[in-house]
Amino acid sequence: MKPDVIGIGAQKCASSWLHAVAGSHPEIGLSDPKEVDFFSYYFDRGYRWYETHFAEAPGARVWFECSPSYFHDARAPARAAAYRTDLKVLALLRDPVKRAFSNHMHEIVKGHIPPCPFEEGMENNPAYLEQGLYATHLRPWFDAFPRAQVKVMFAEDISADPDAAAAEVFAFFGVDPTFDSAILRERRNESDRARFPALRAGLRAGGDWLRRQGLETTLARVKATPPVARLLRANSIQIRDEIPPIRPETAAQLATYFAPEMEALRTLLGRNTLPWDTREAAE
Repeated sequence: MKPDVIGIGAQKCASSWLHAVAGSHPEIGLSDPKEVDFFSYYFDRGYRWYETHFAEAPGARVWFECSPSYFHDARAPARAAAYRTDLKVLALLRDPVKRAFSNHMHEIVKGHIPPCPFEEGMENNPAYLEQGLYATHLRPWFDAFPRAQVKVMFAEDISADPDAAAAEVFAFFGVDPTFDSAILRERRNESDRARFPALRAGLRAGGDWLRRQGLETTLARVKATPPVARLLRANSIQIRDEIPPIRPETAAQLATYFAPEMEALRTLLGRNTLPWDTREAAE
């Protein structure tokens, strides 16, 4: 099997939501794992290796994988276009300041750094800002593929109306856009860590097995049942409760830093405004 659509990120911009919603549609087959990272990190393993991550699925007629590393890897657009000229590409963006803060929380969740203020993390990790250069990273994808094959969506719009966003995703994939996914209002990939890591690992292993069987919708219903929902909440420690919010002066400085890039993005997308233009840069 070969992918028909790839999600390219950016990181911390609702890619987990996109993967879950796509996987809940009976006409969409997913890669295993979600992030194959072929066009970025593992290109030297070849097309056959890449295609082993896609398997036949009952009812599926479109295959999808989502690797946020593709967005910021300058080699990925040309590699993807050489693989399939008719490939569809879906990019997700969000307020770059909030994305940077979410990136910081992600690093803490993964154990890459201890809990610390955002400003300290930013000094240590230049990728917090580099990944927010949206126009710079998106332009090569528009150069490599026809505009009709590259779609850009915004996490803010997804959060405001997940039903409409899902219908938009399904229409772009070329599958039934009226499908009502049971997981549309489920939060994905929250910035938390497990109180009991072994328990989370076991639950996720079970969830991954259900997804591989095409039972994403069933999984969502199980997670919504009161006993399971209580167990998941009890095992979750919110990172936002352990670190201070981004300082207002830092948010203002970053908004100024990203301003030229956001102006270039408006021009690239032919938009007068972006969803976060009239919102606070950080919570």
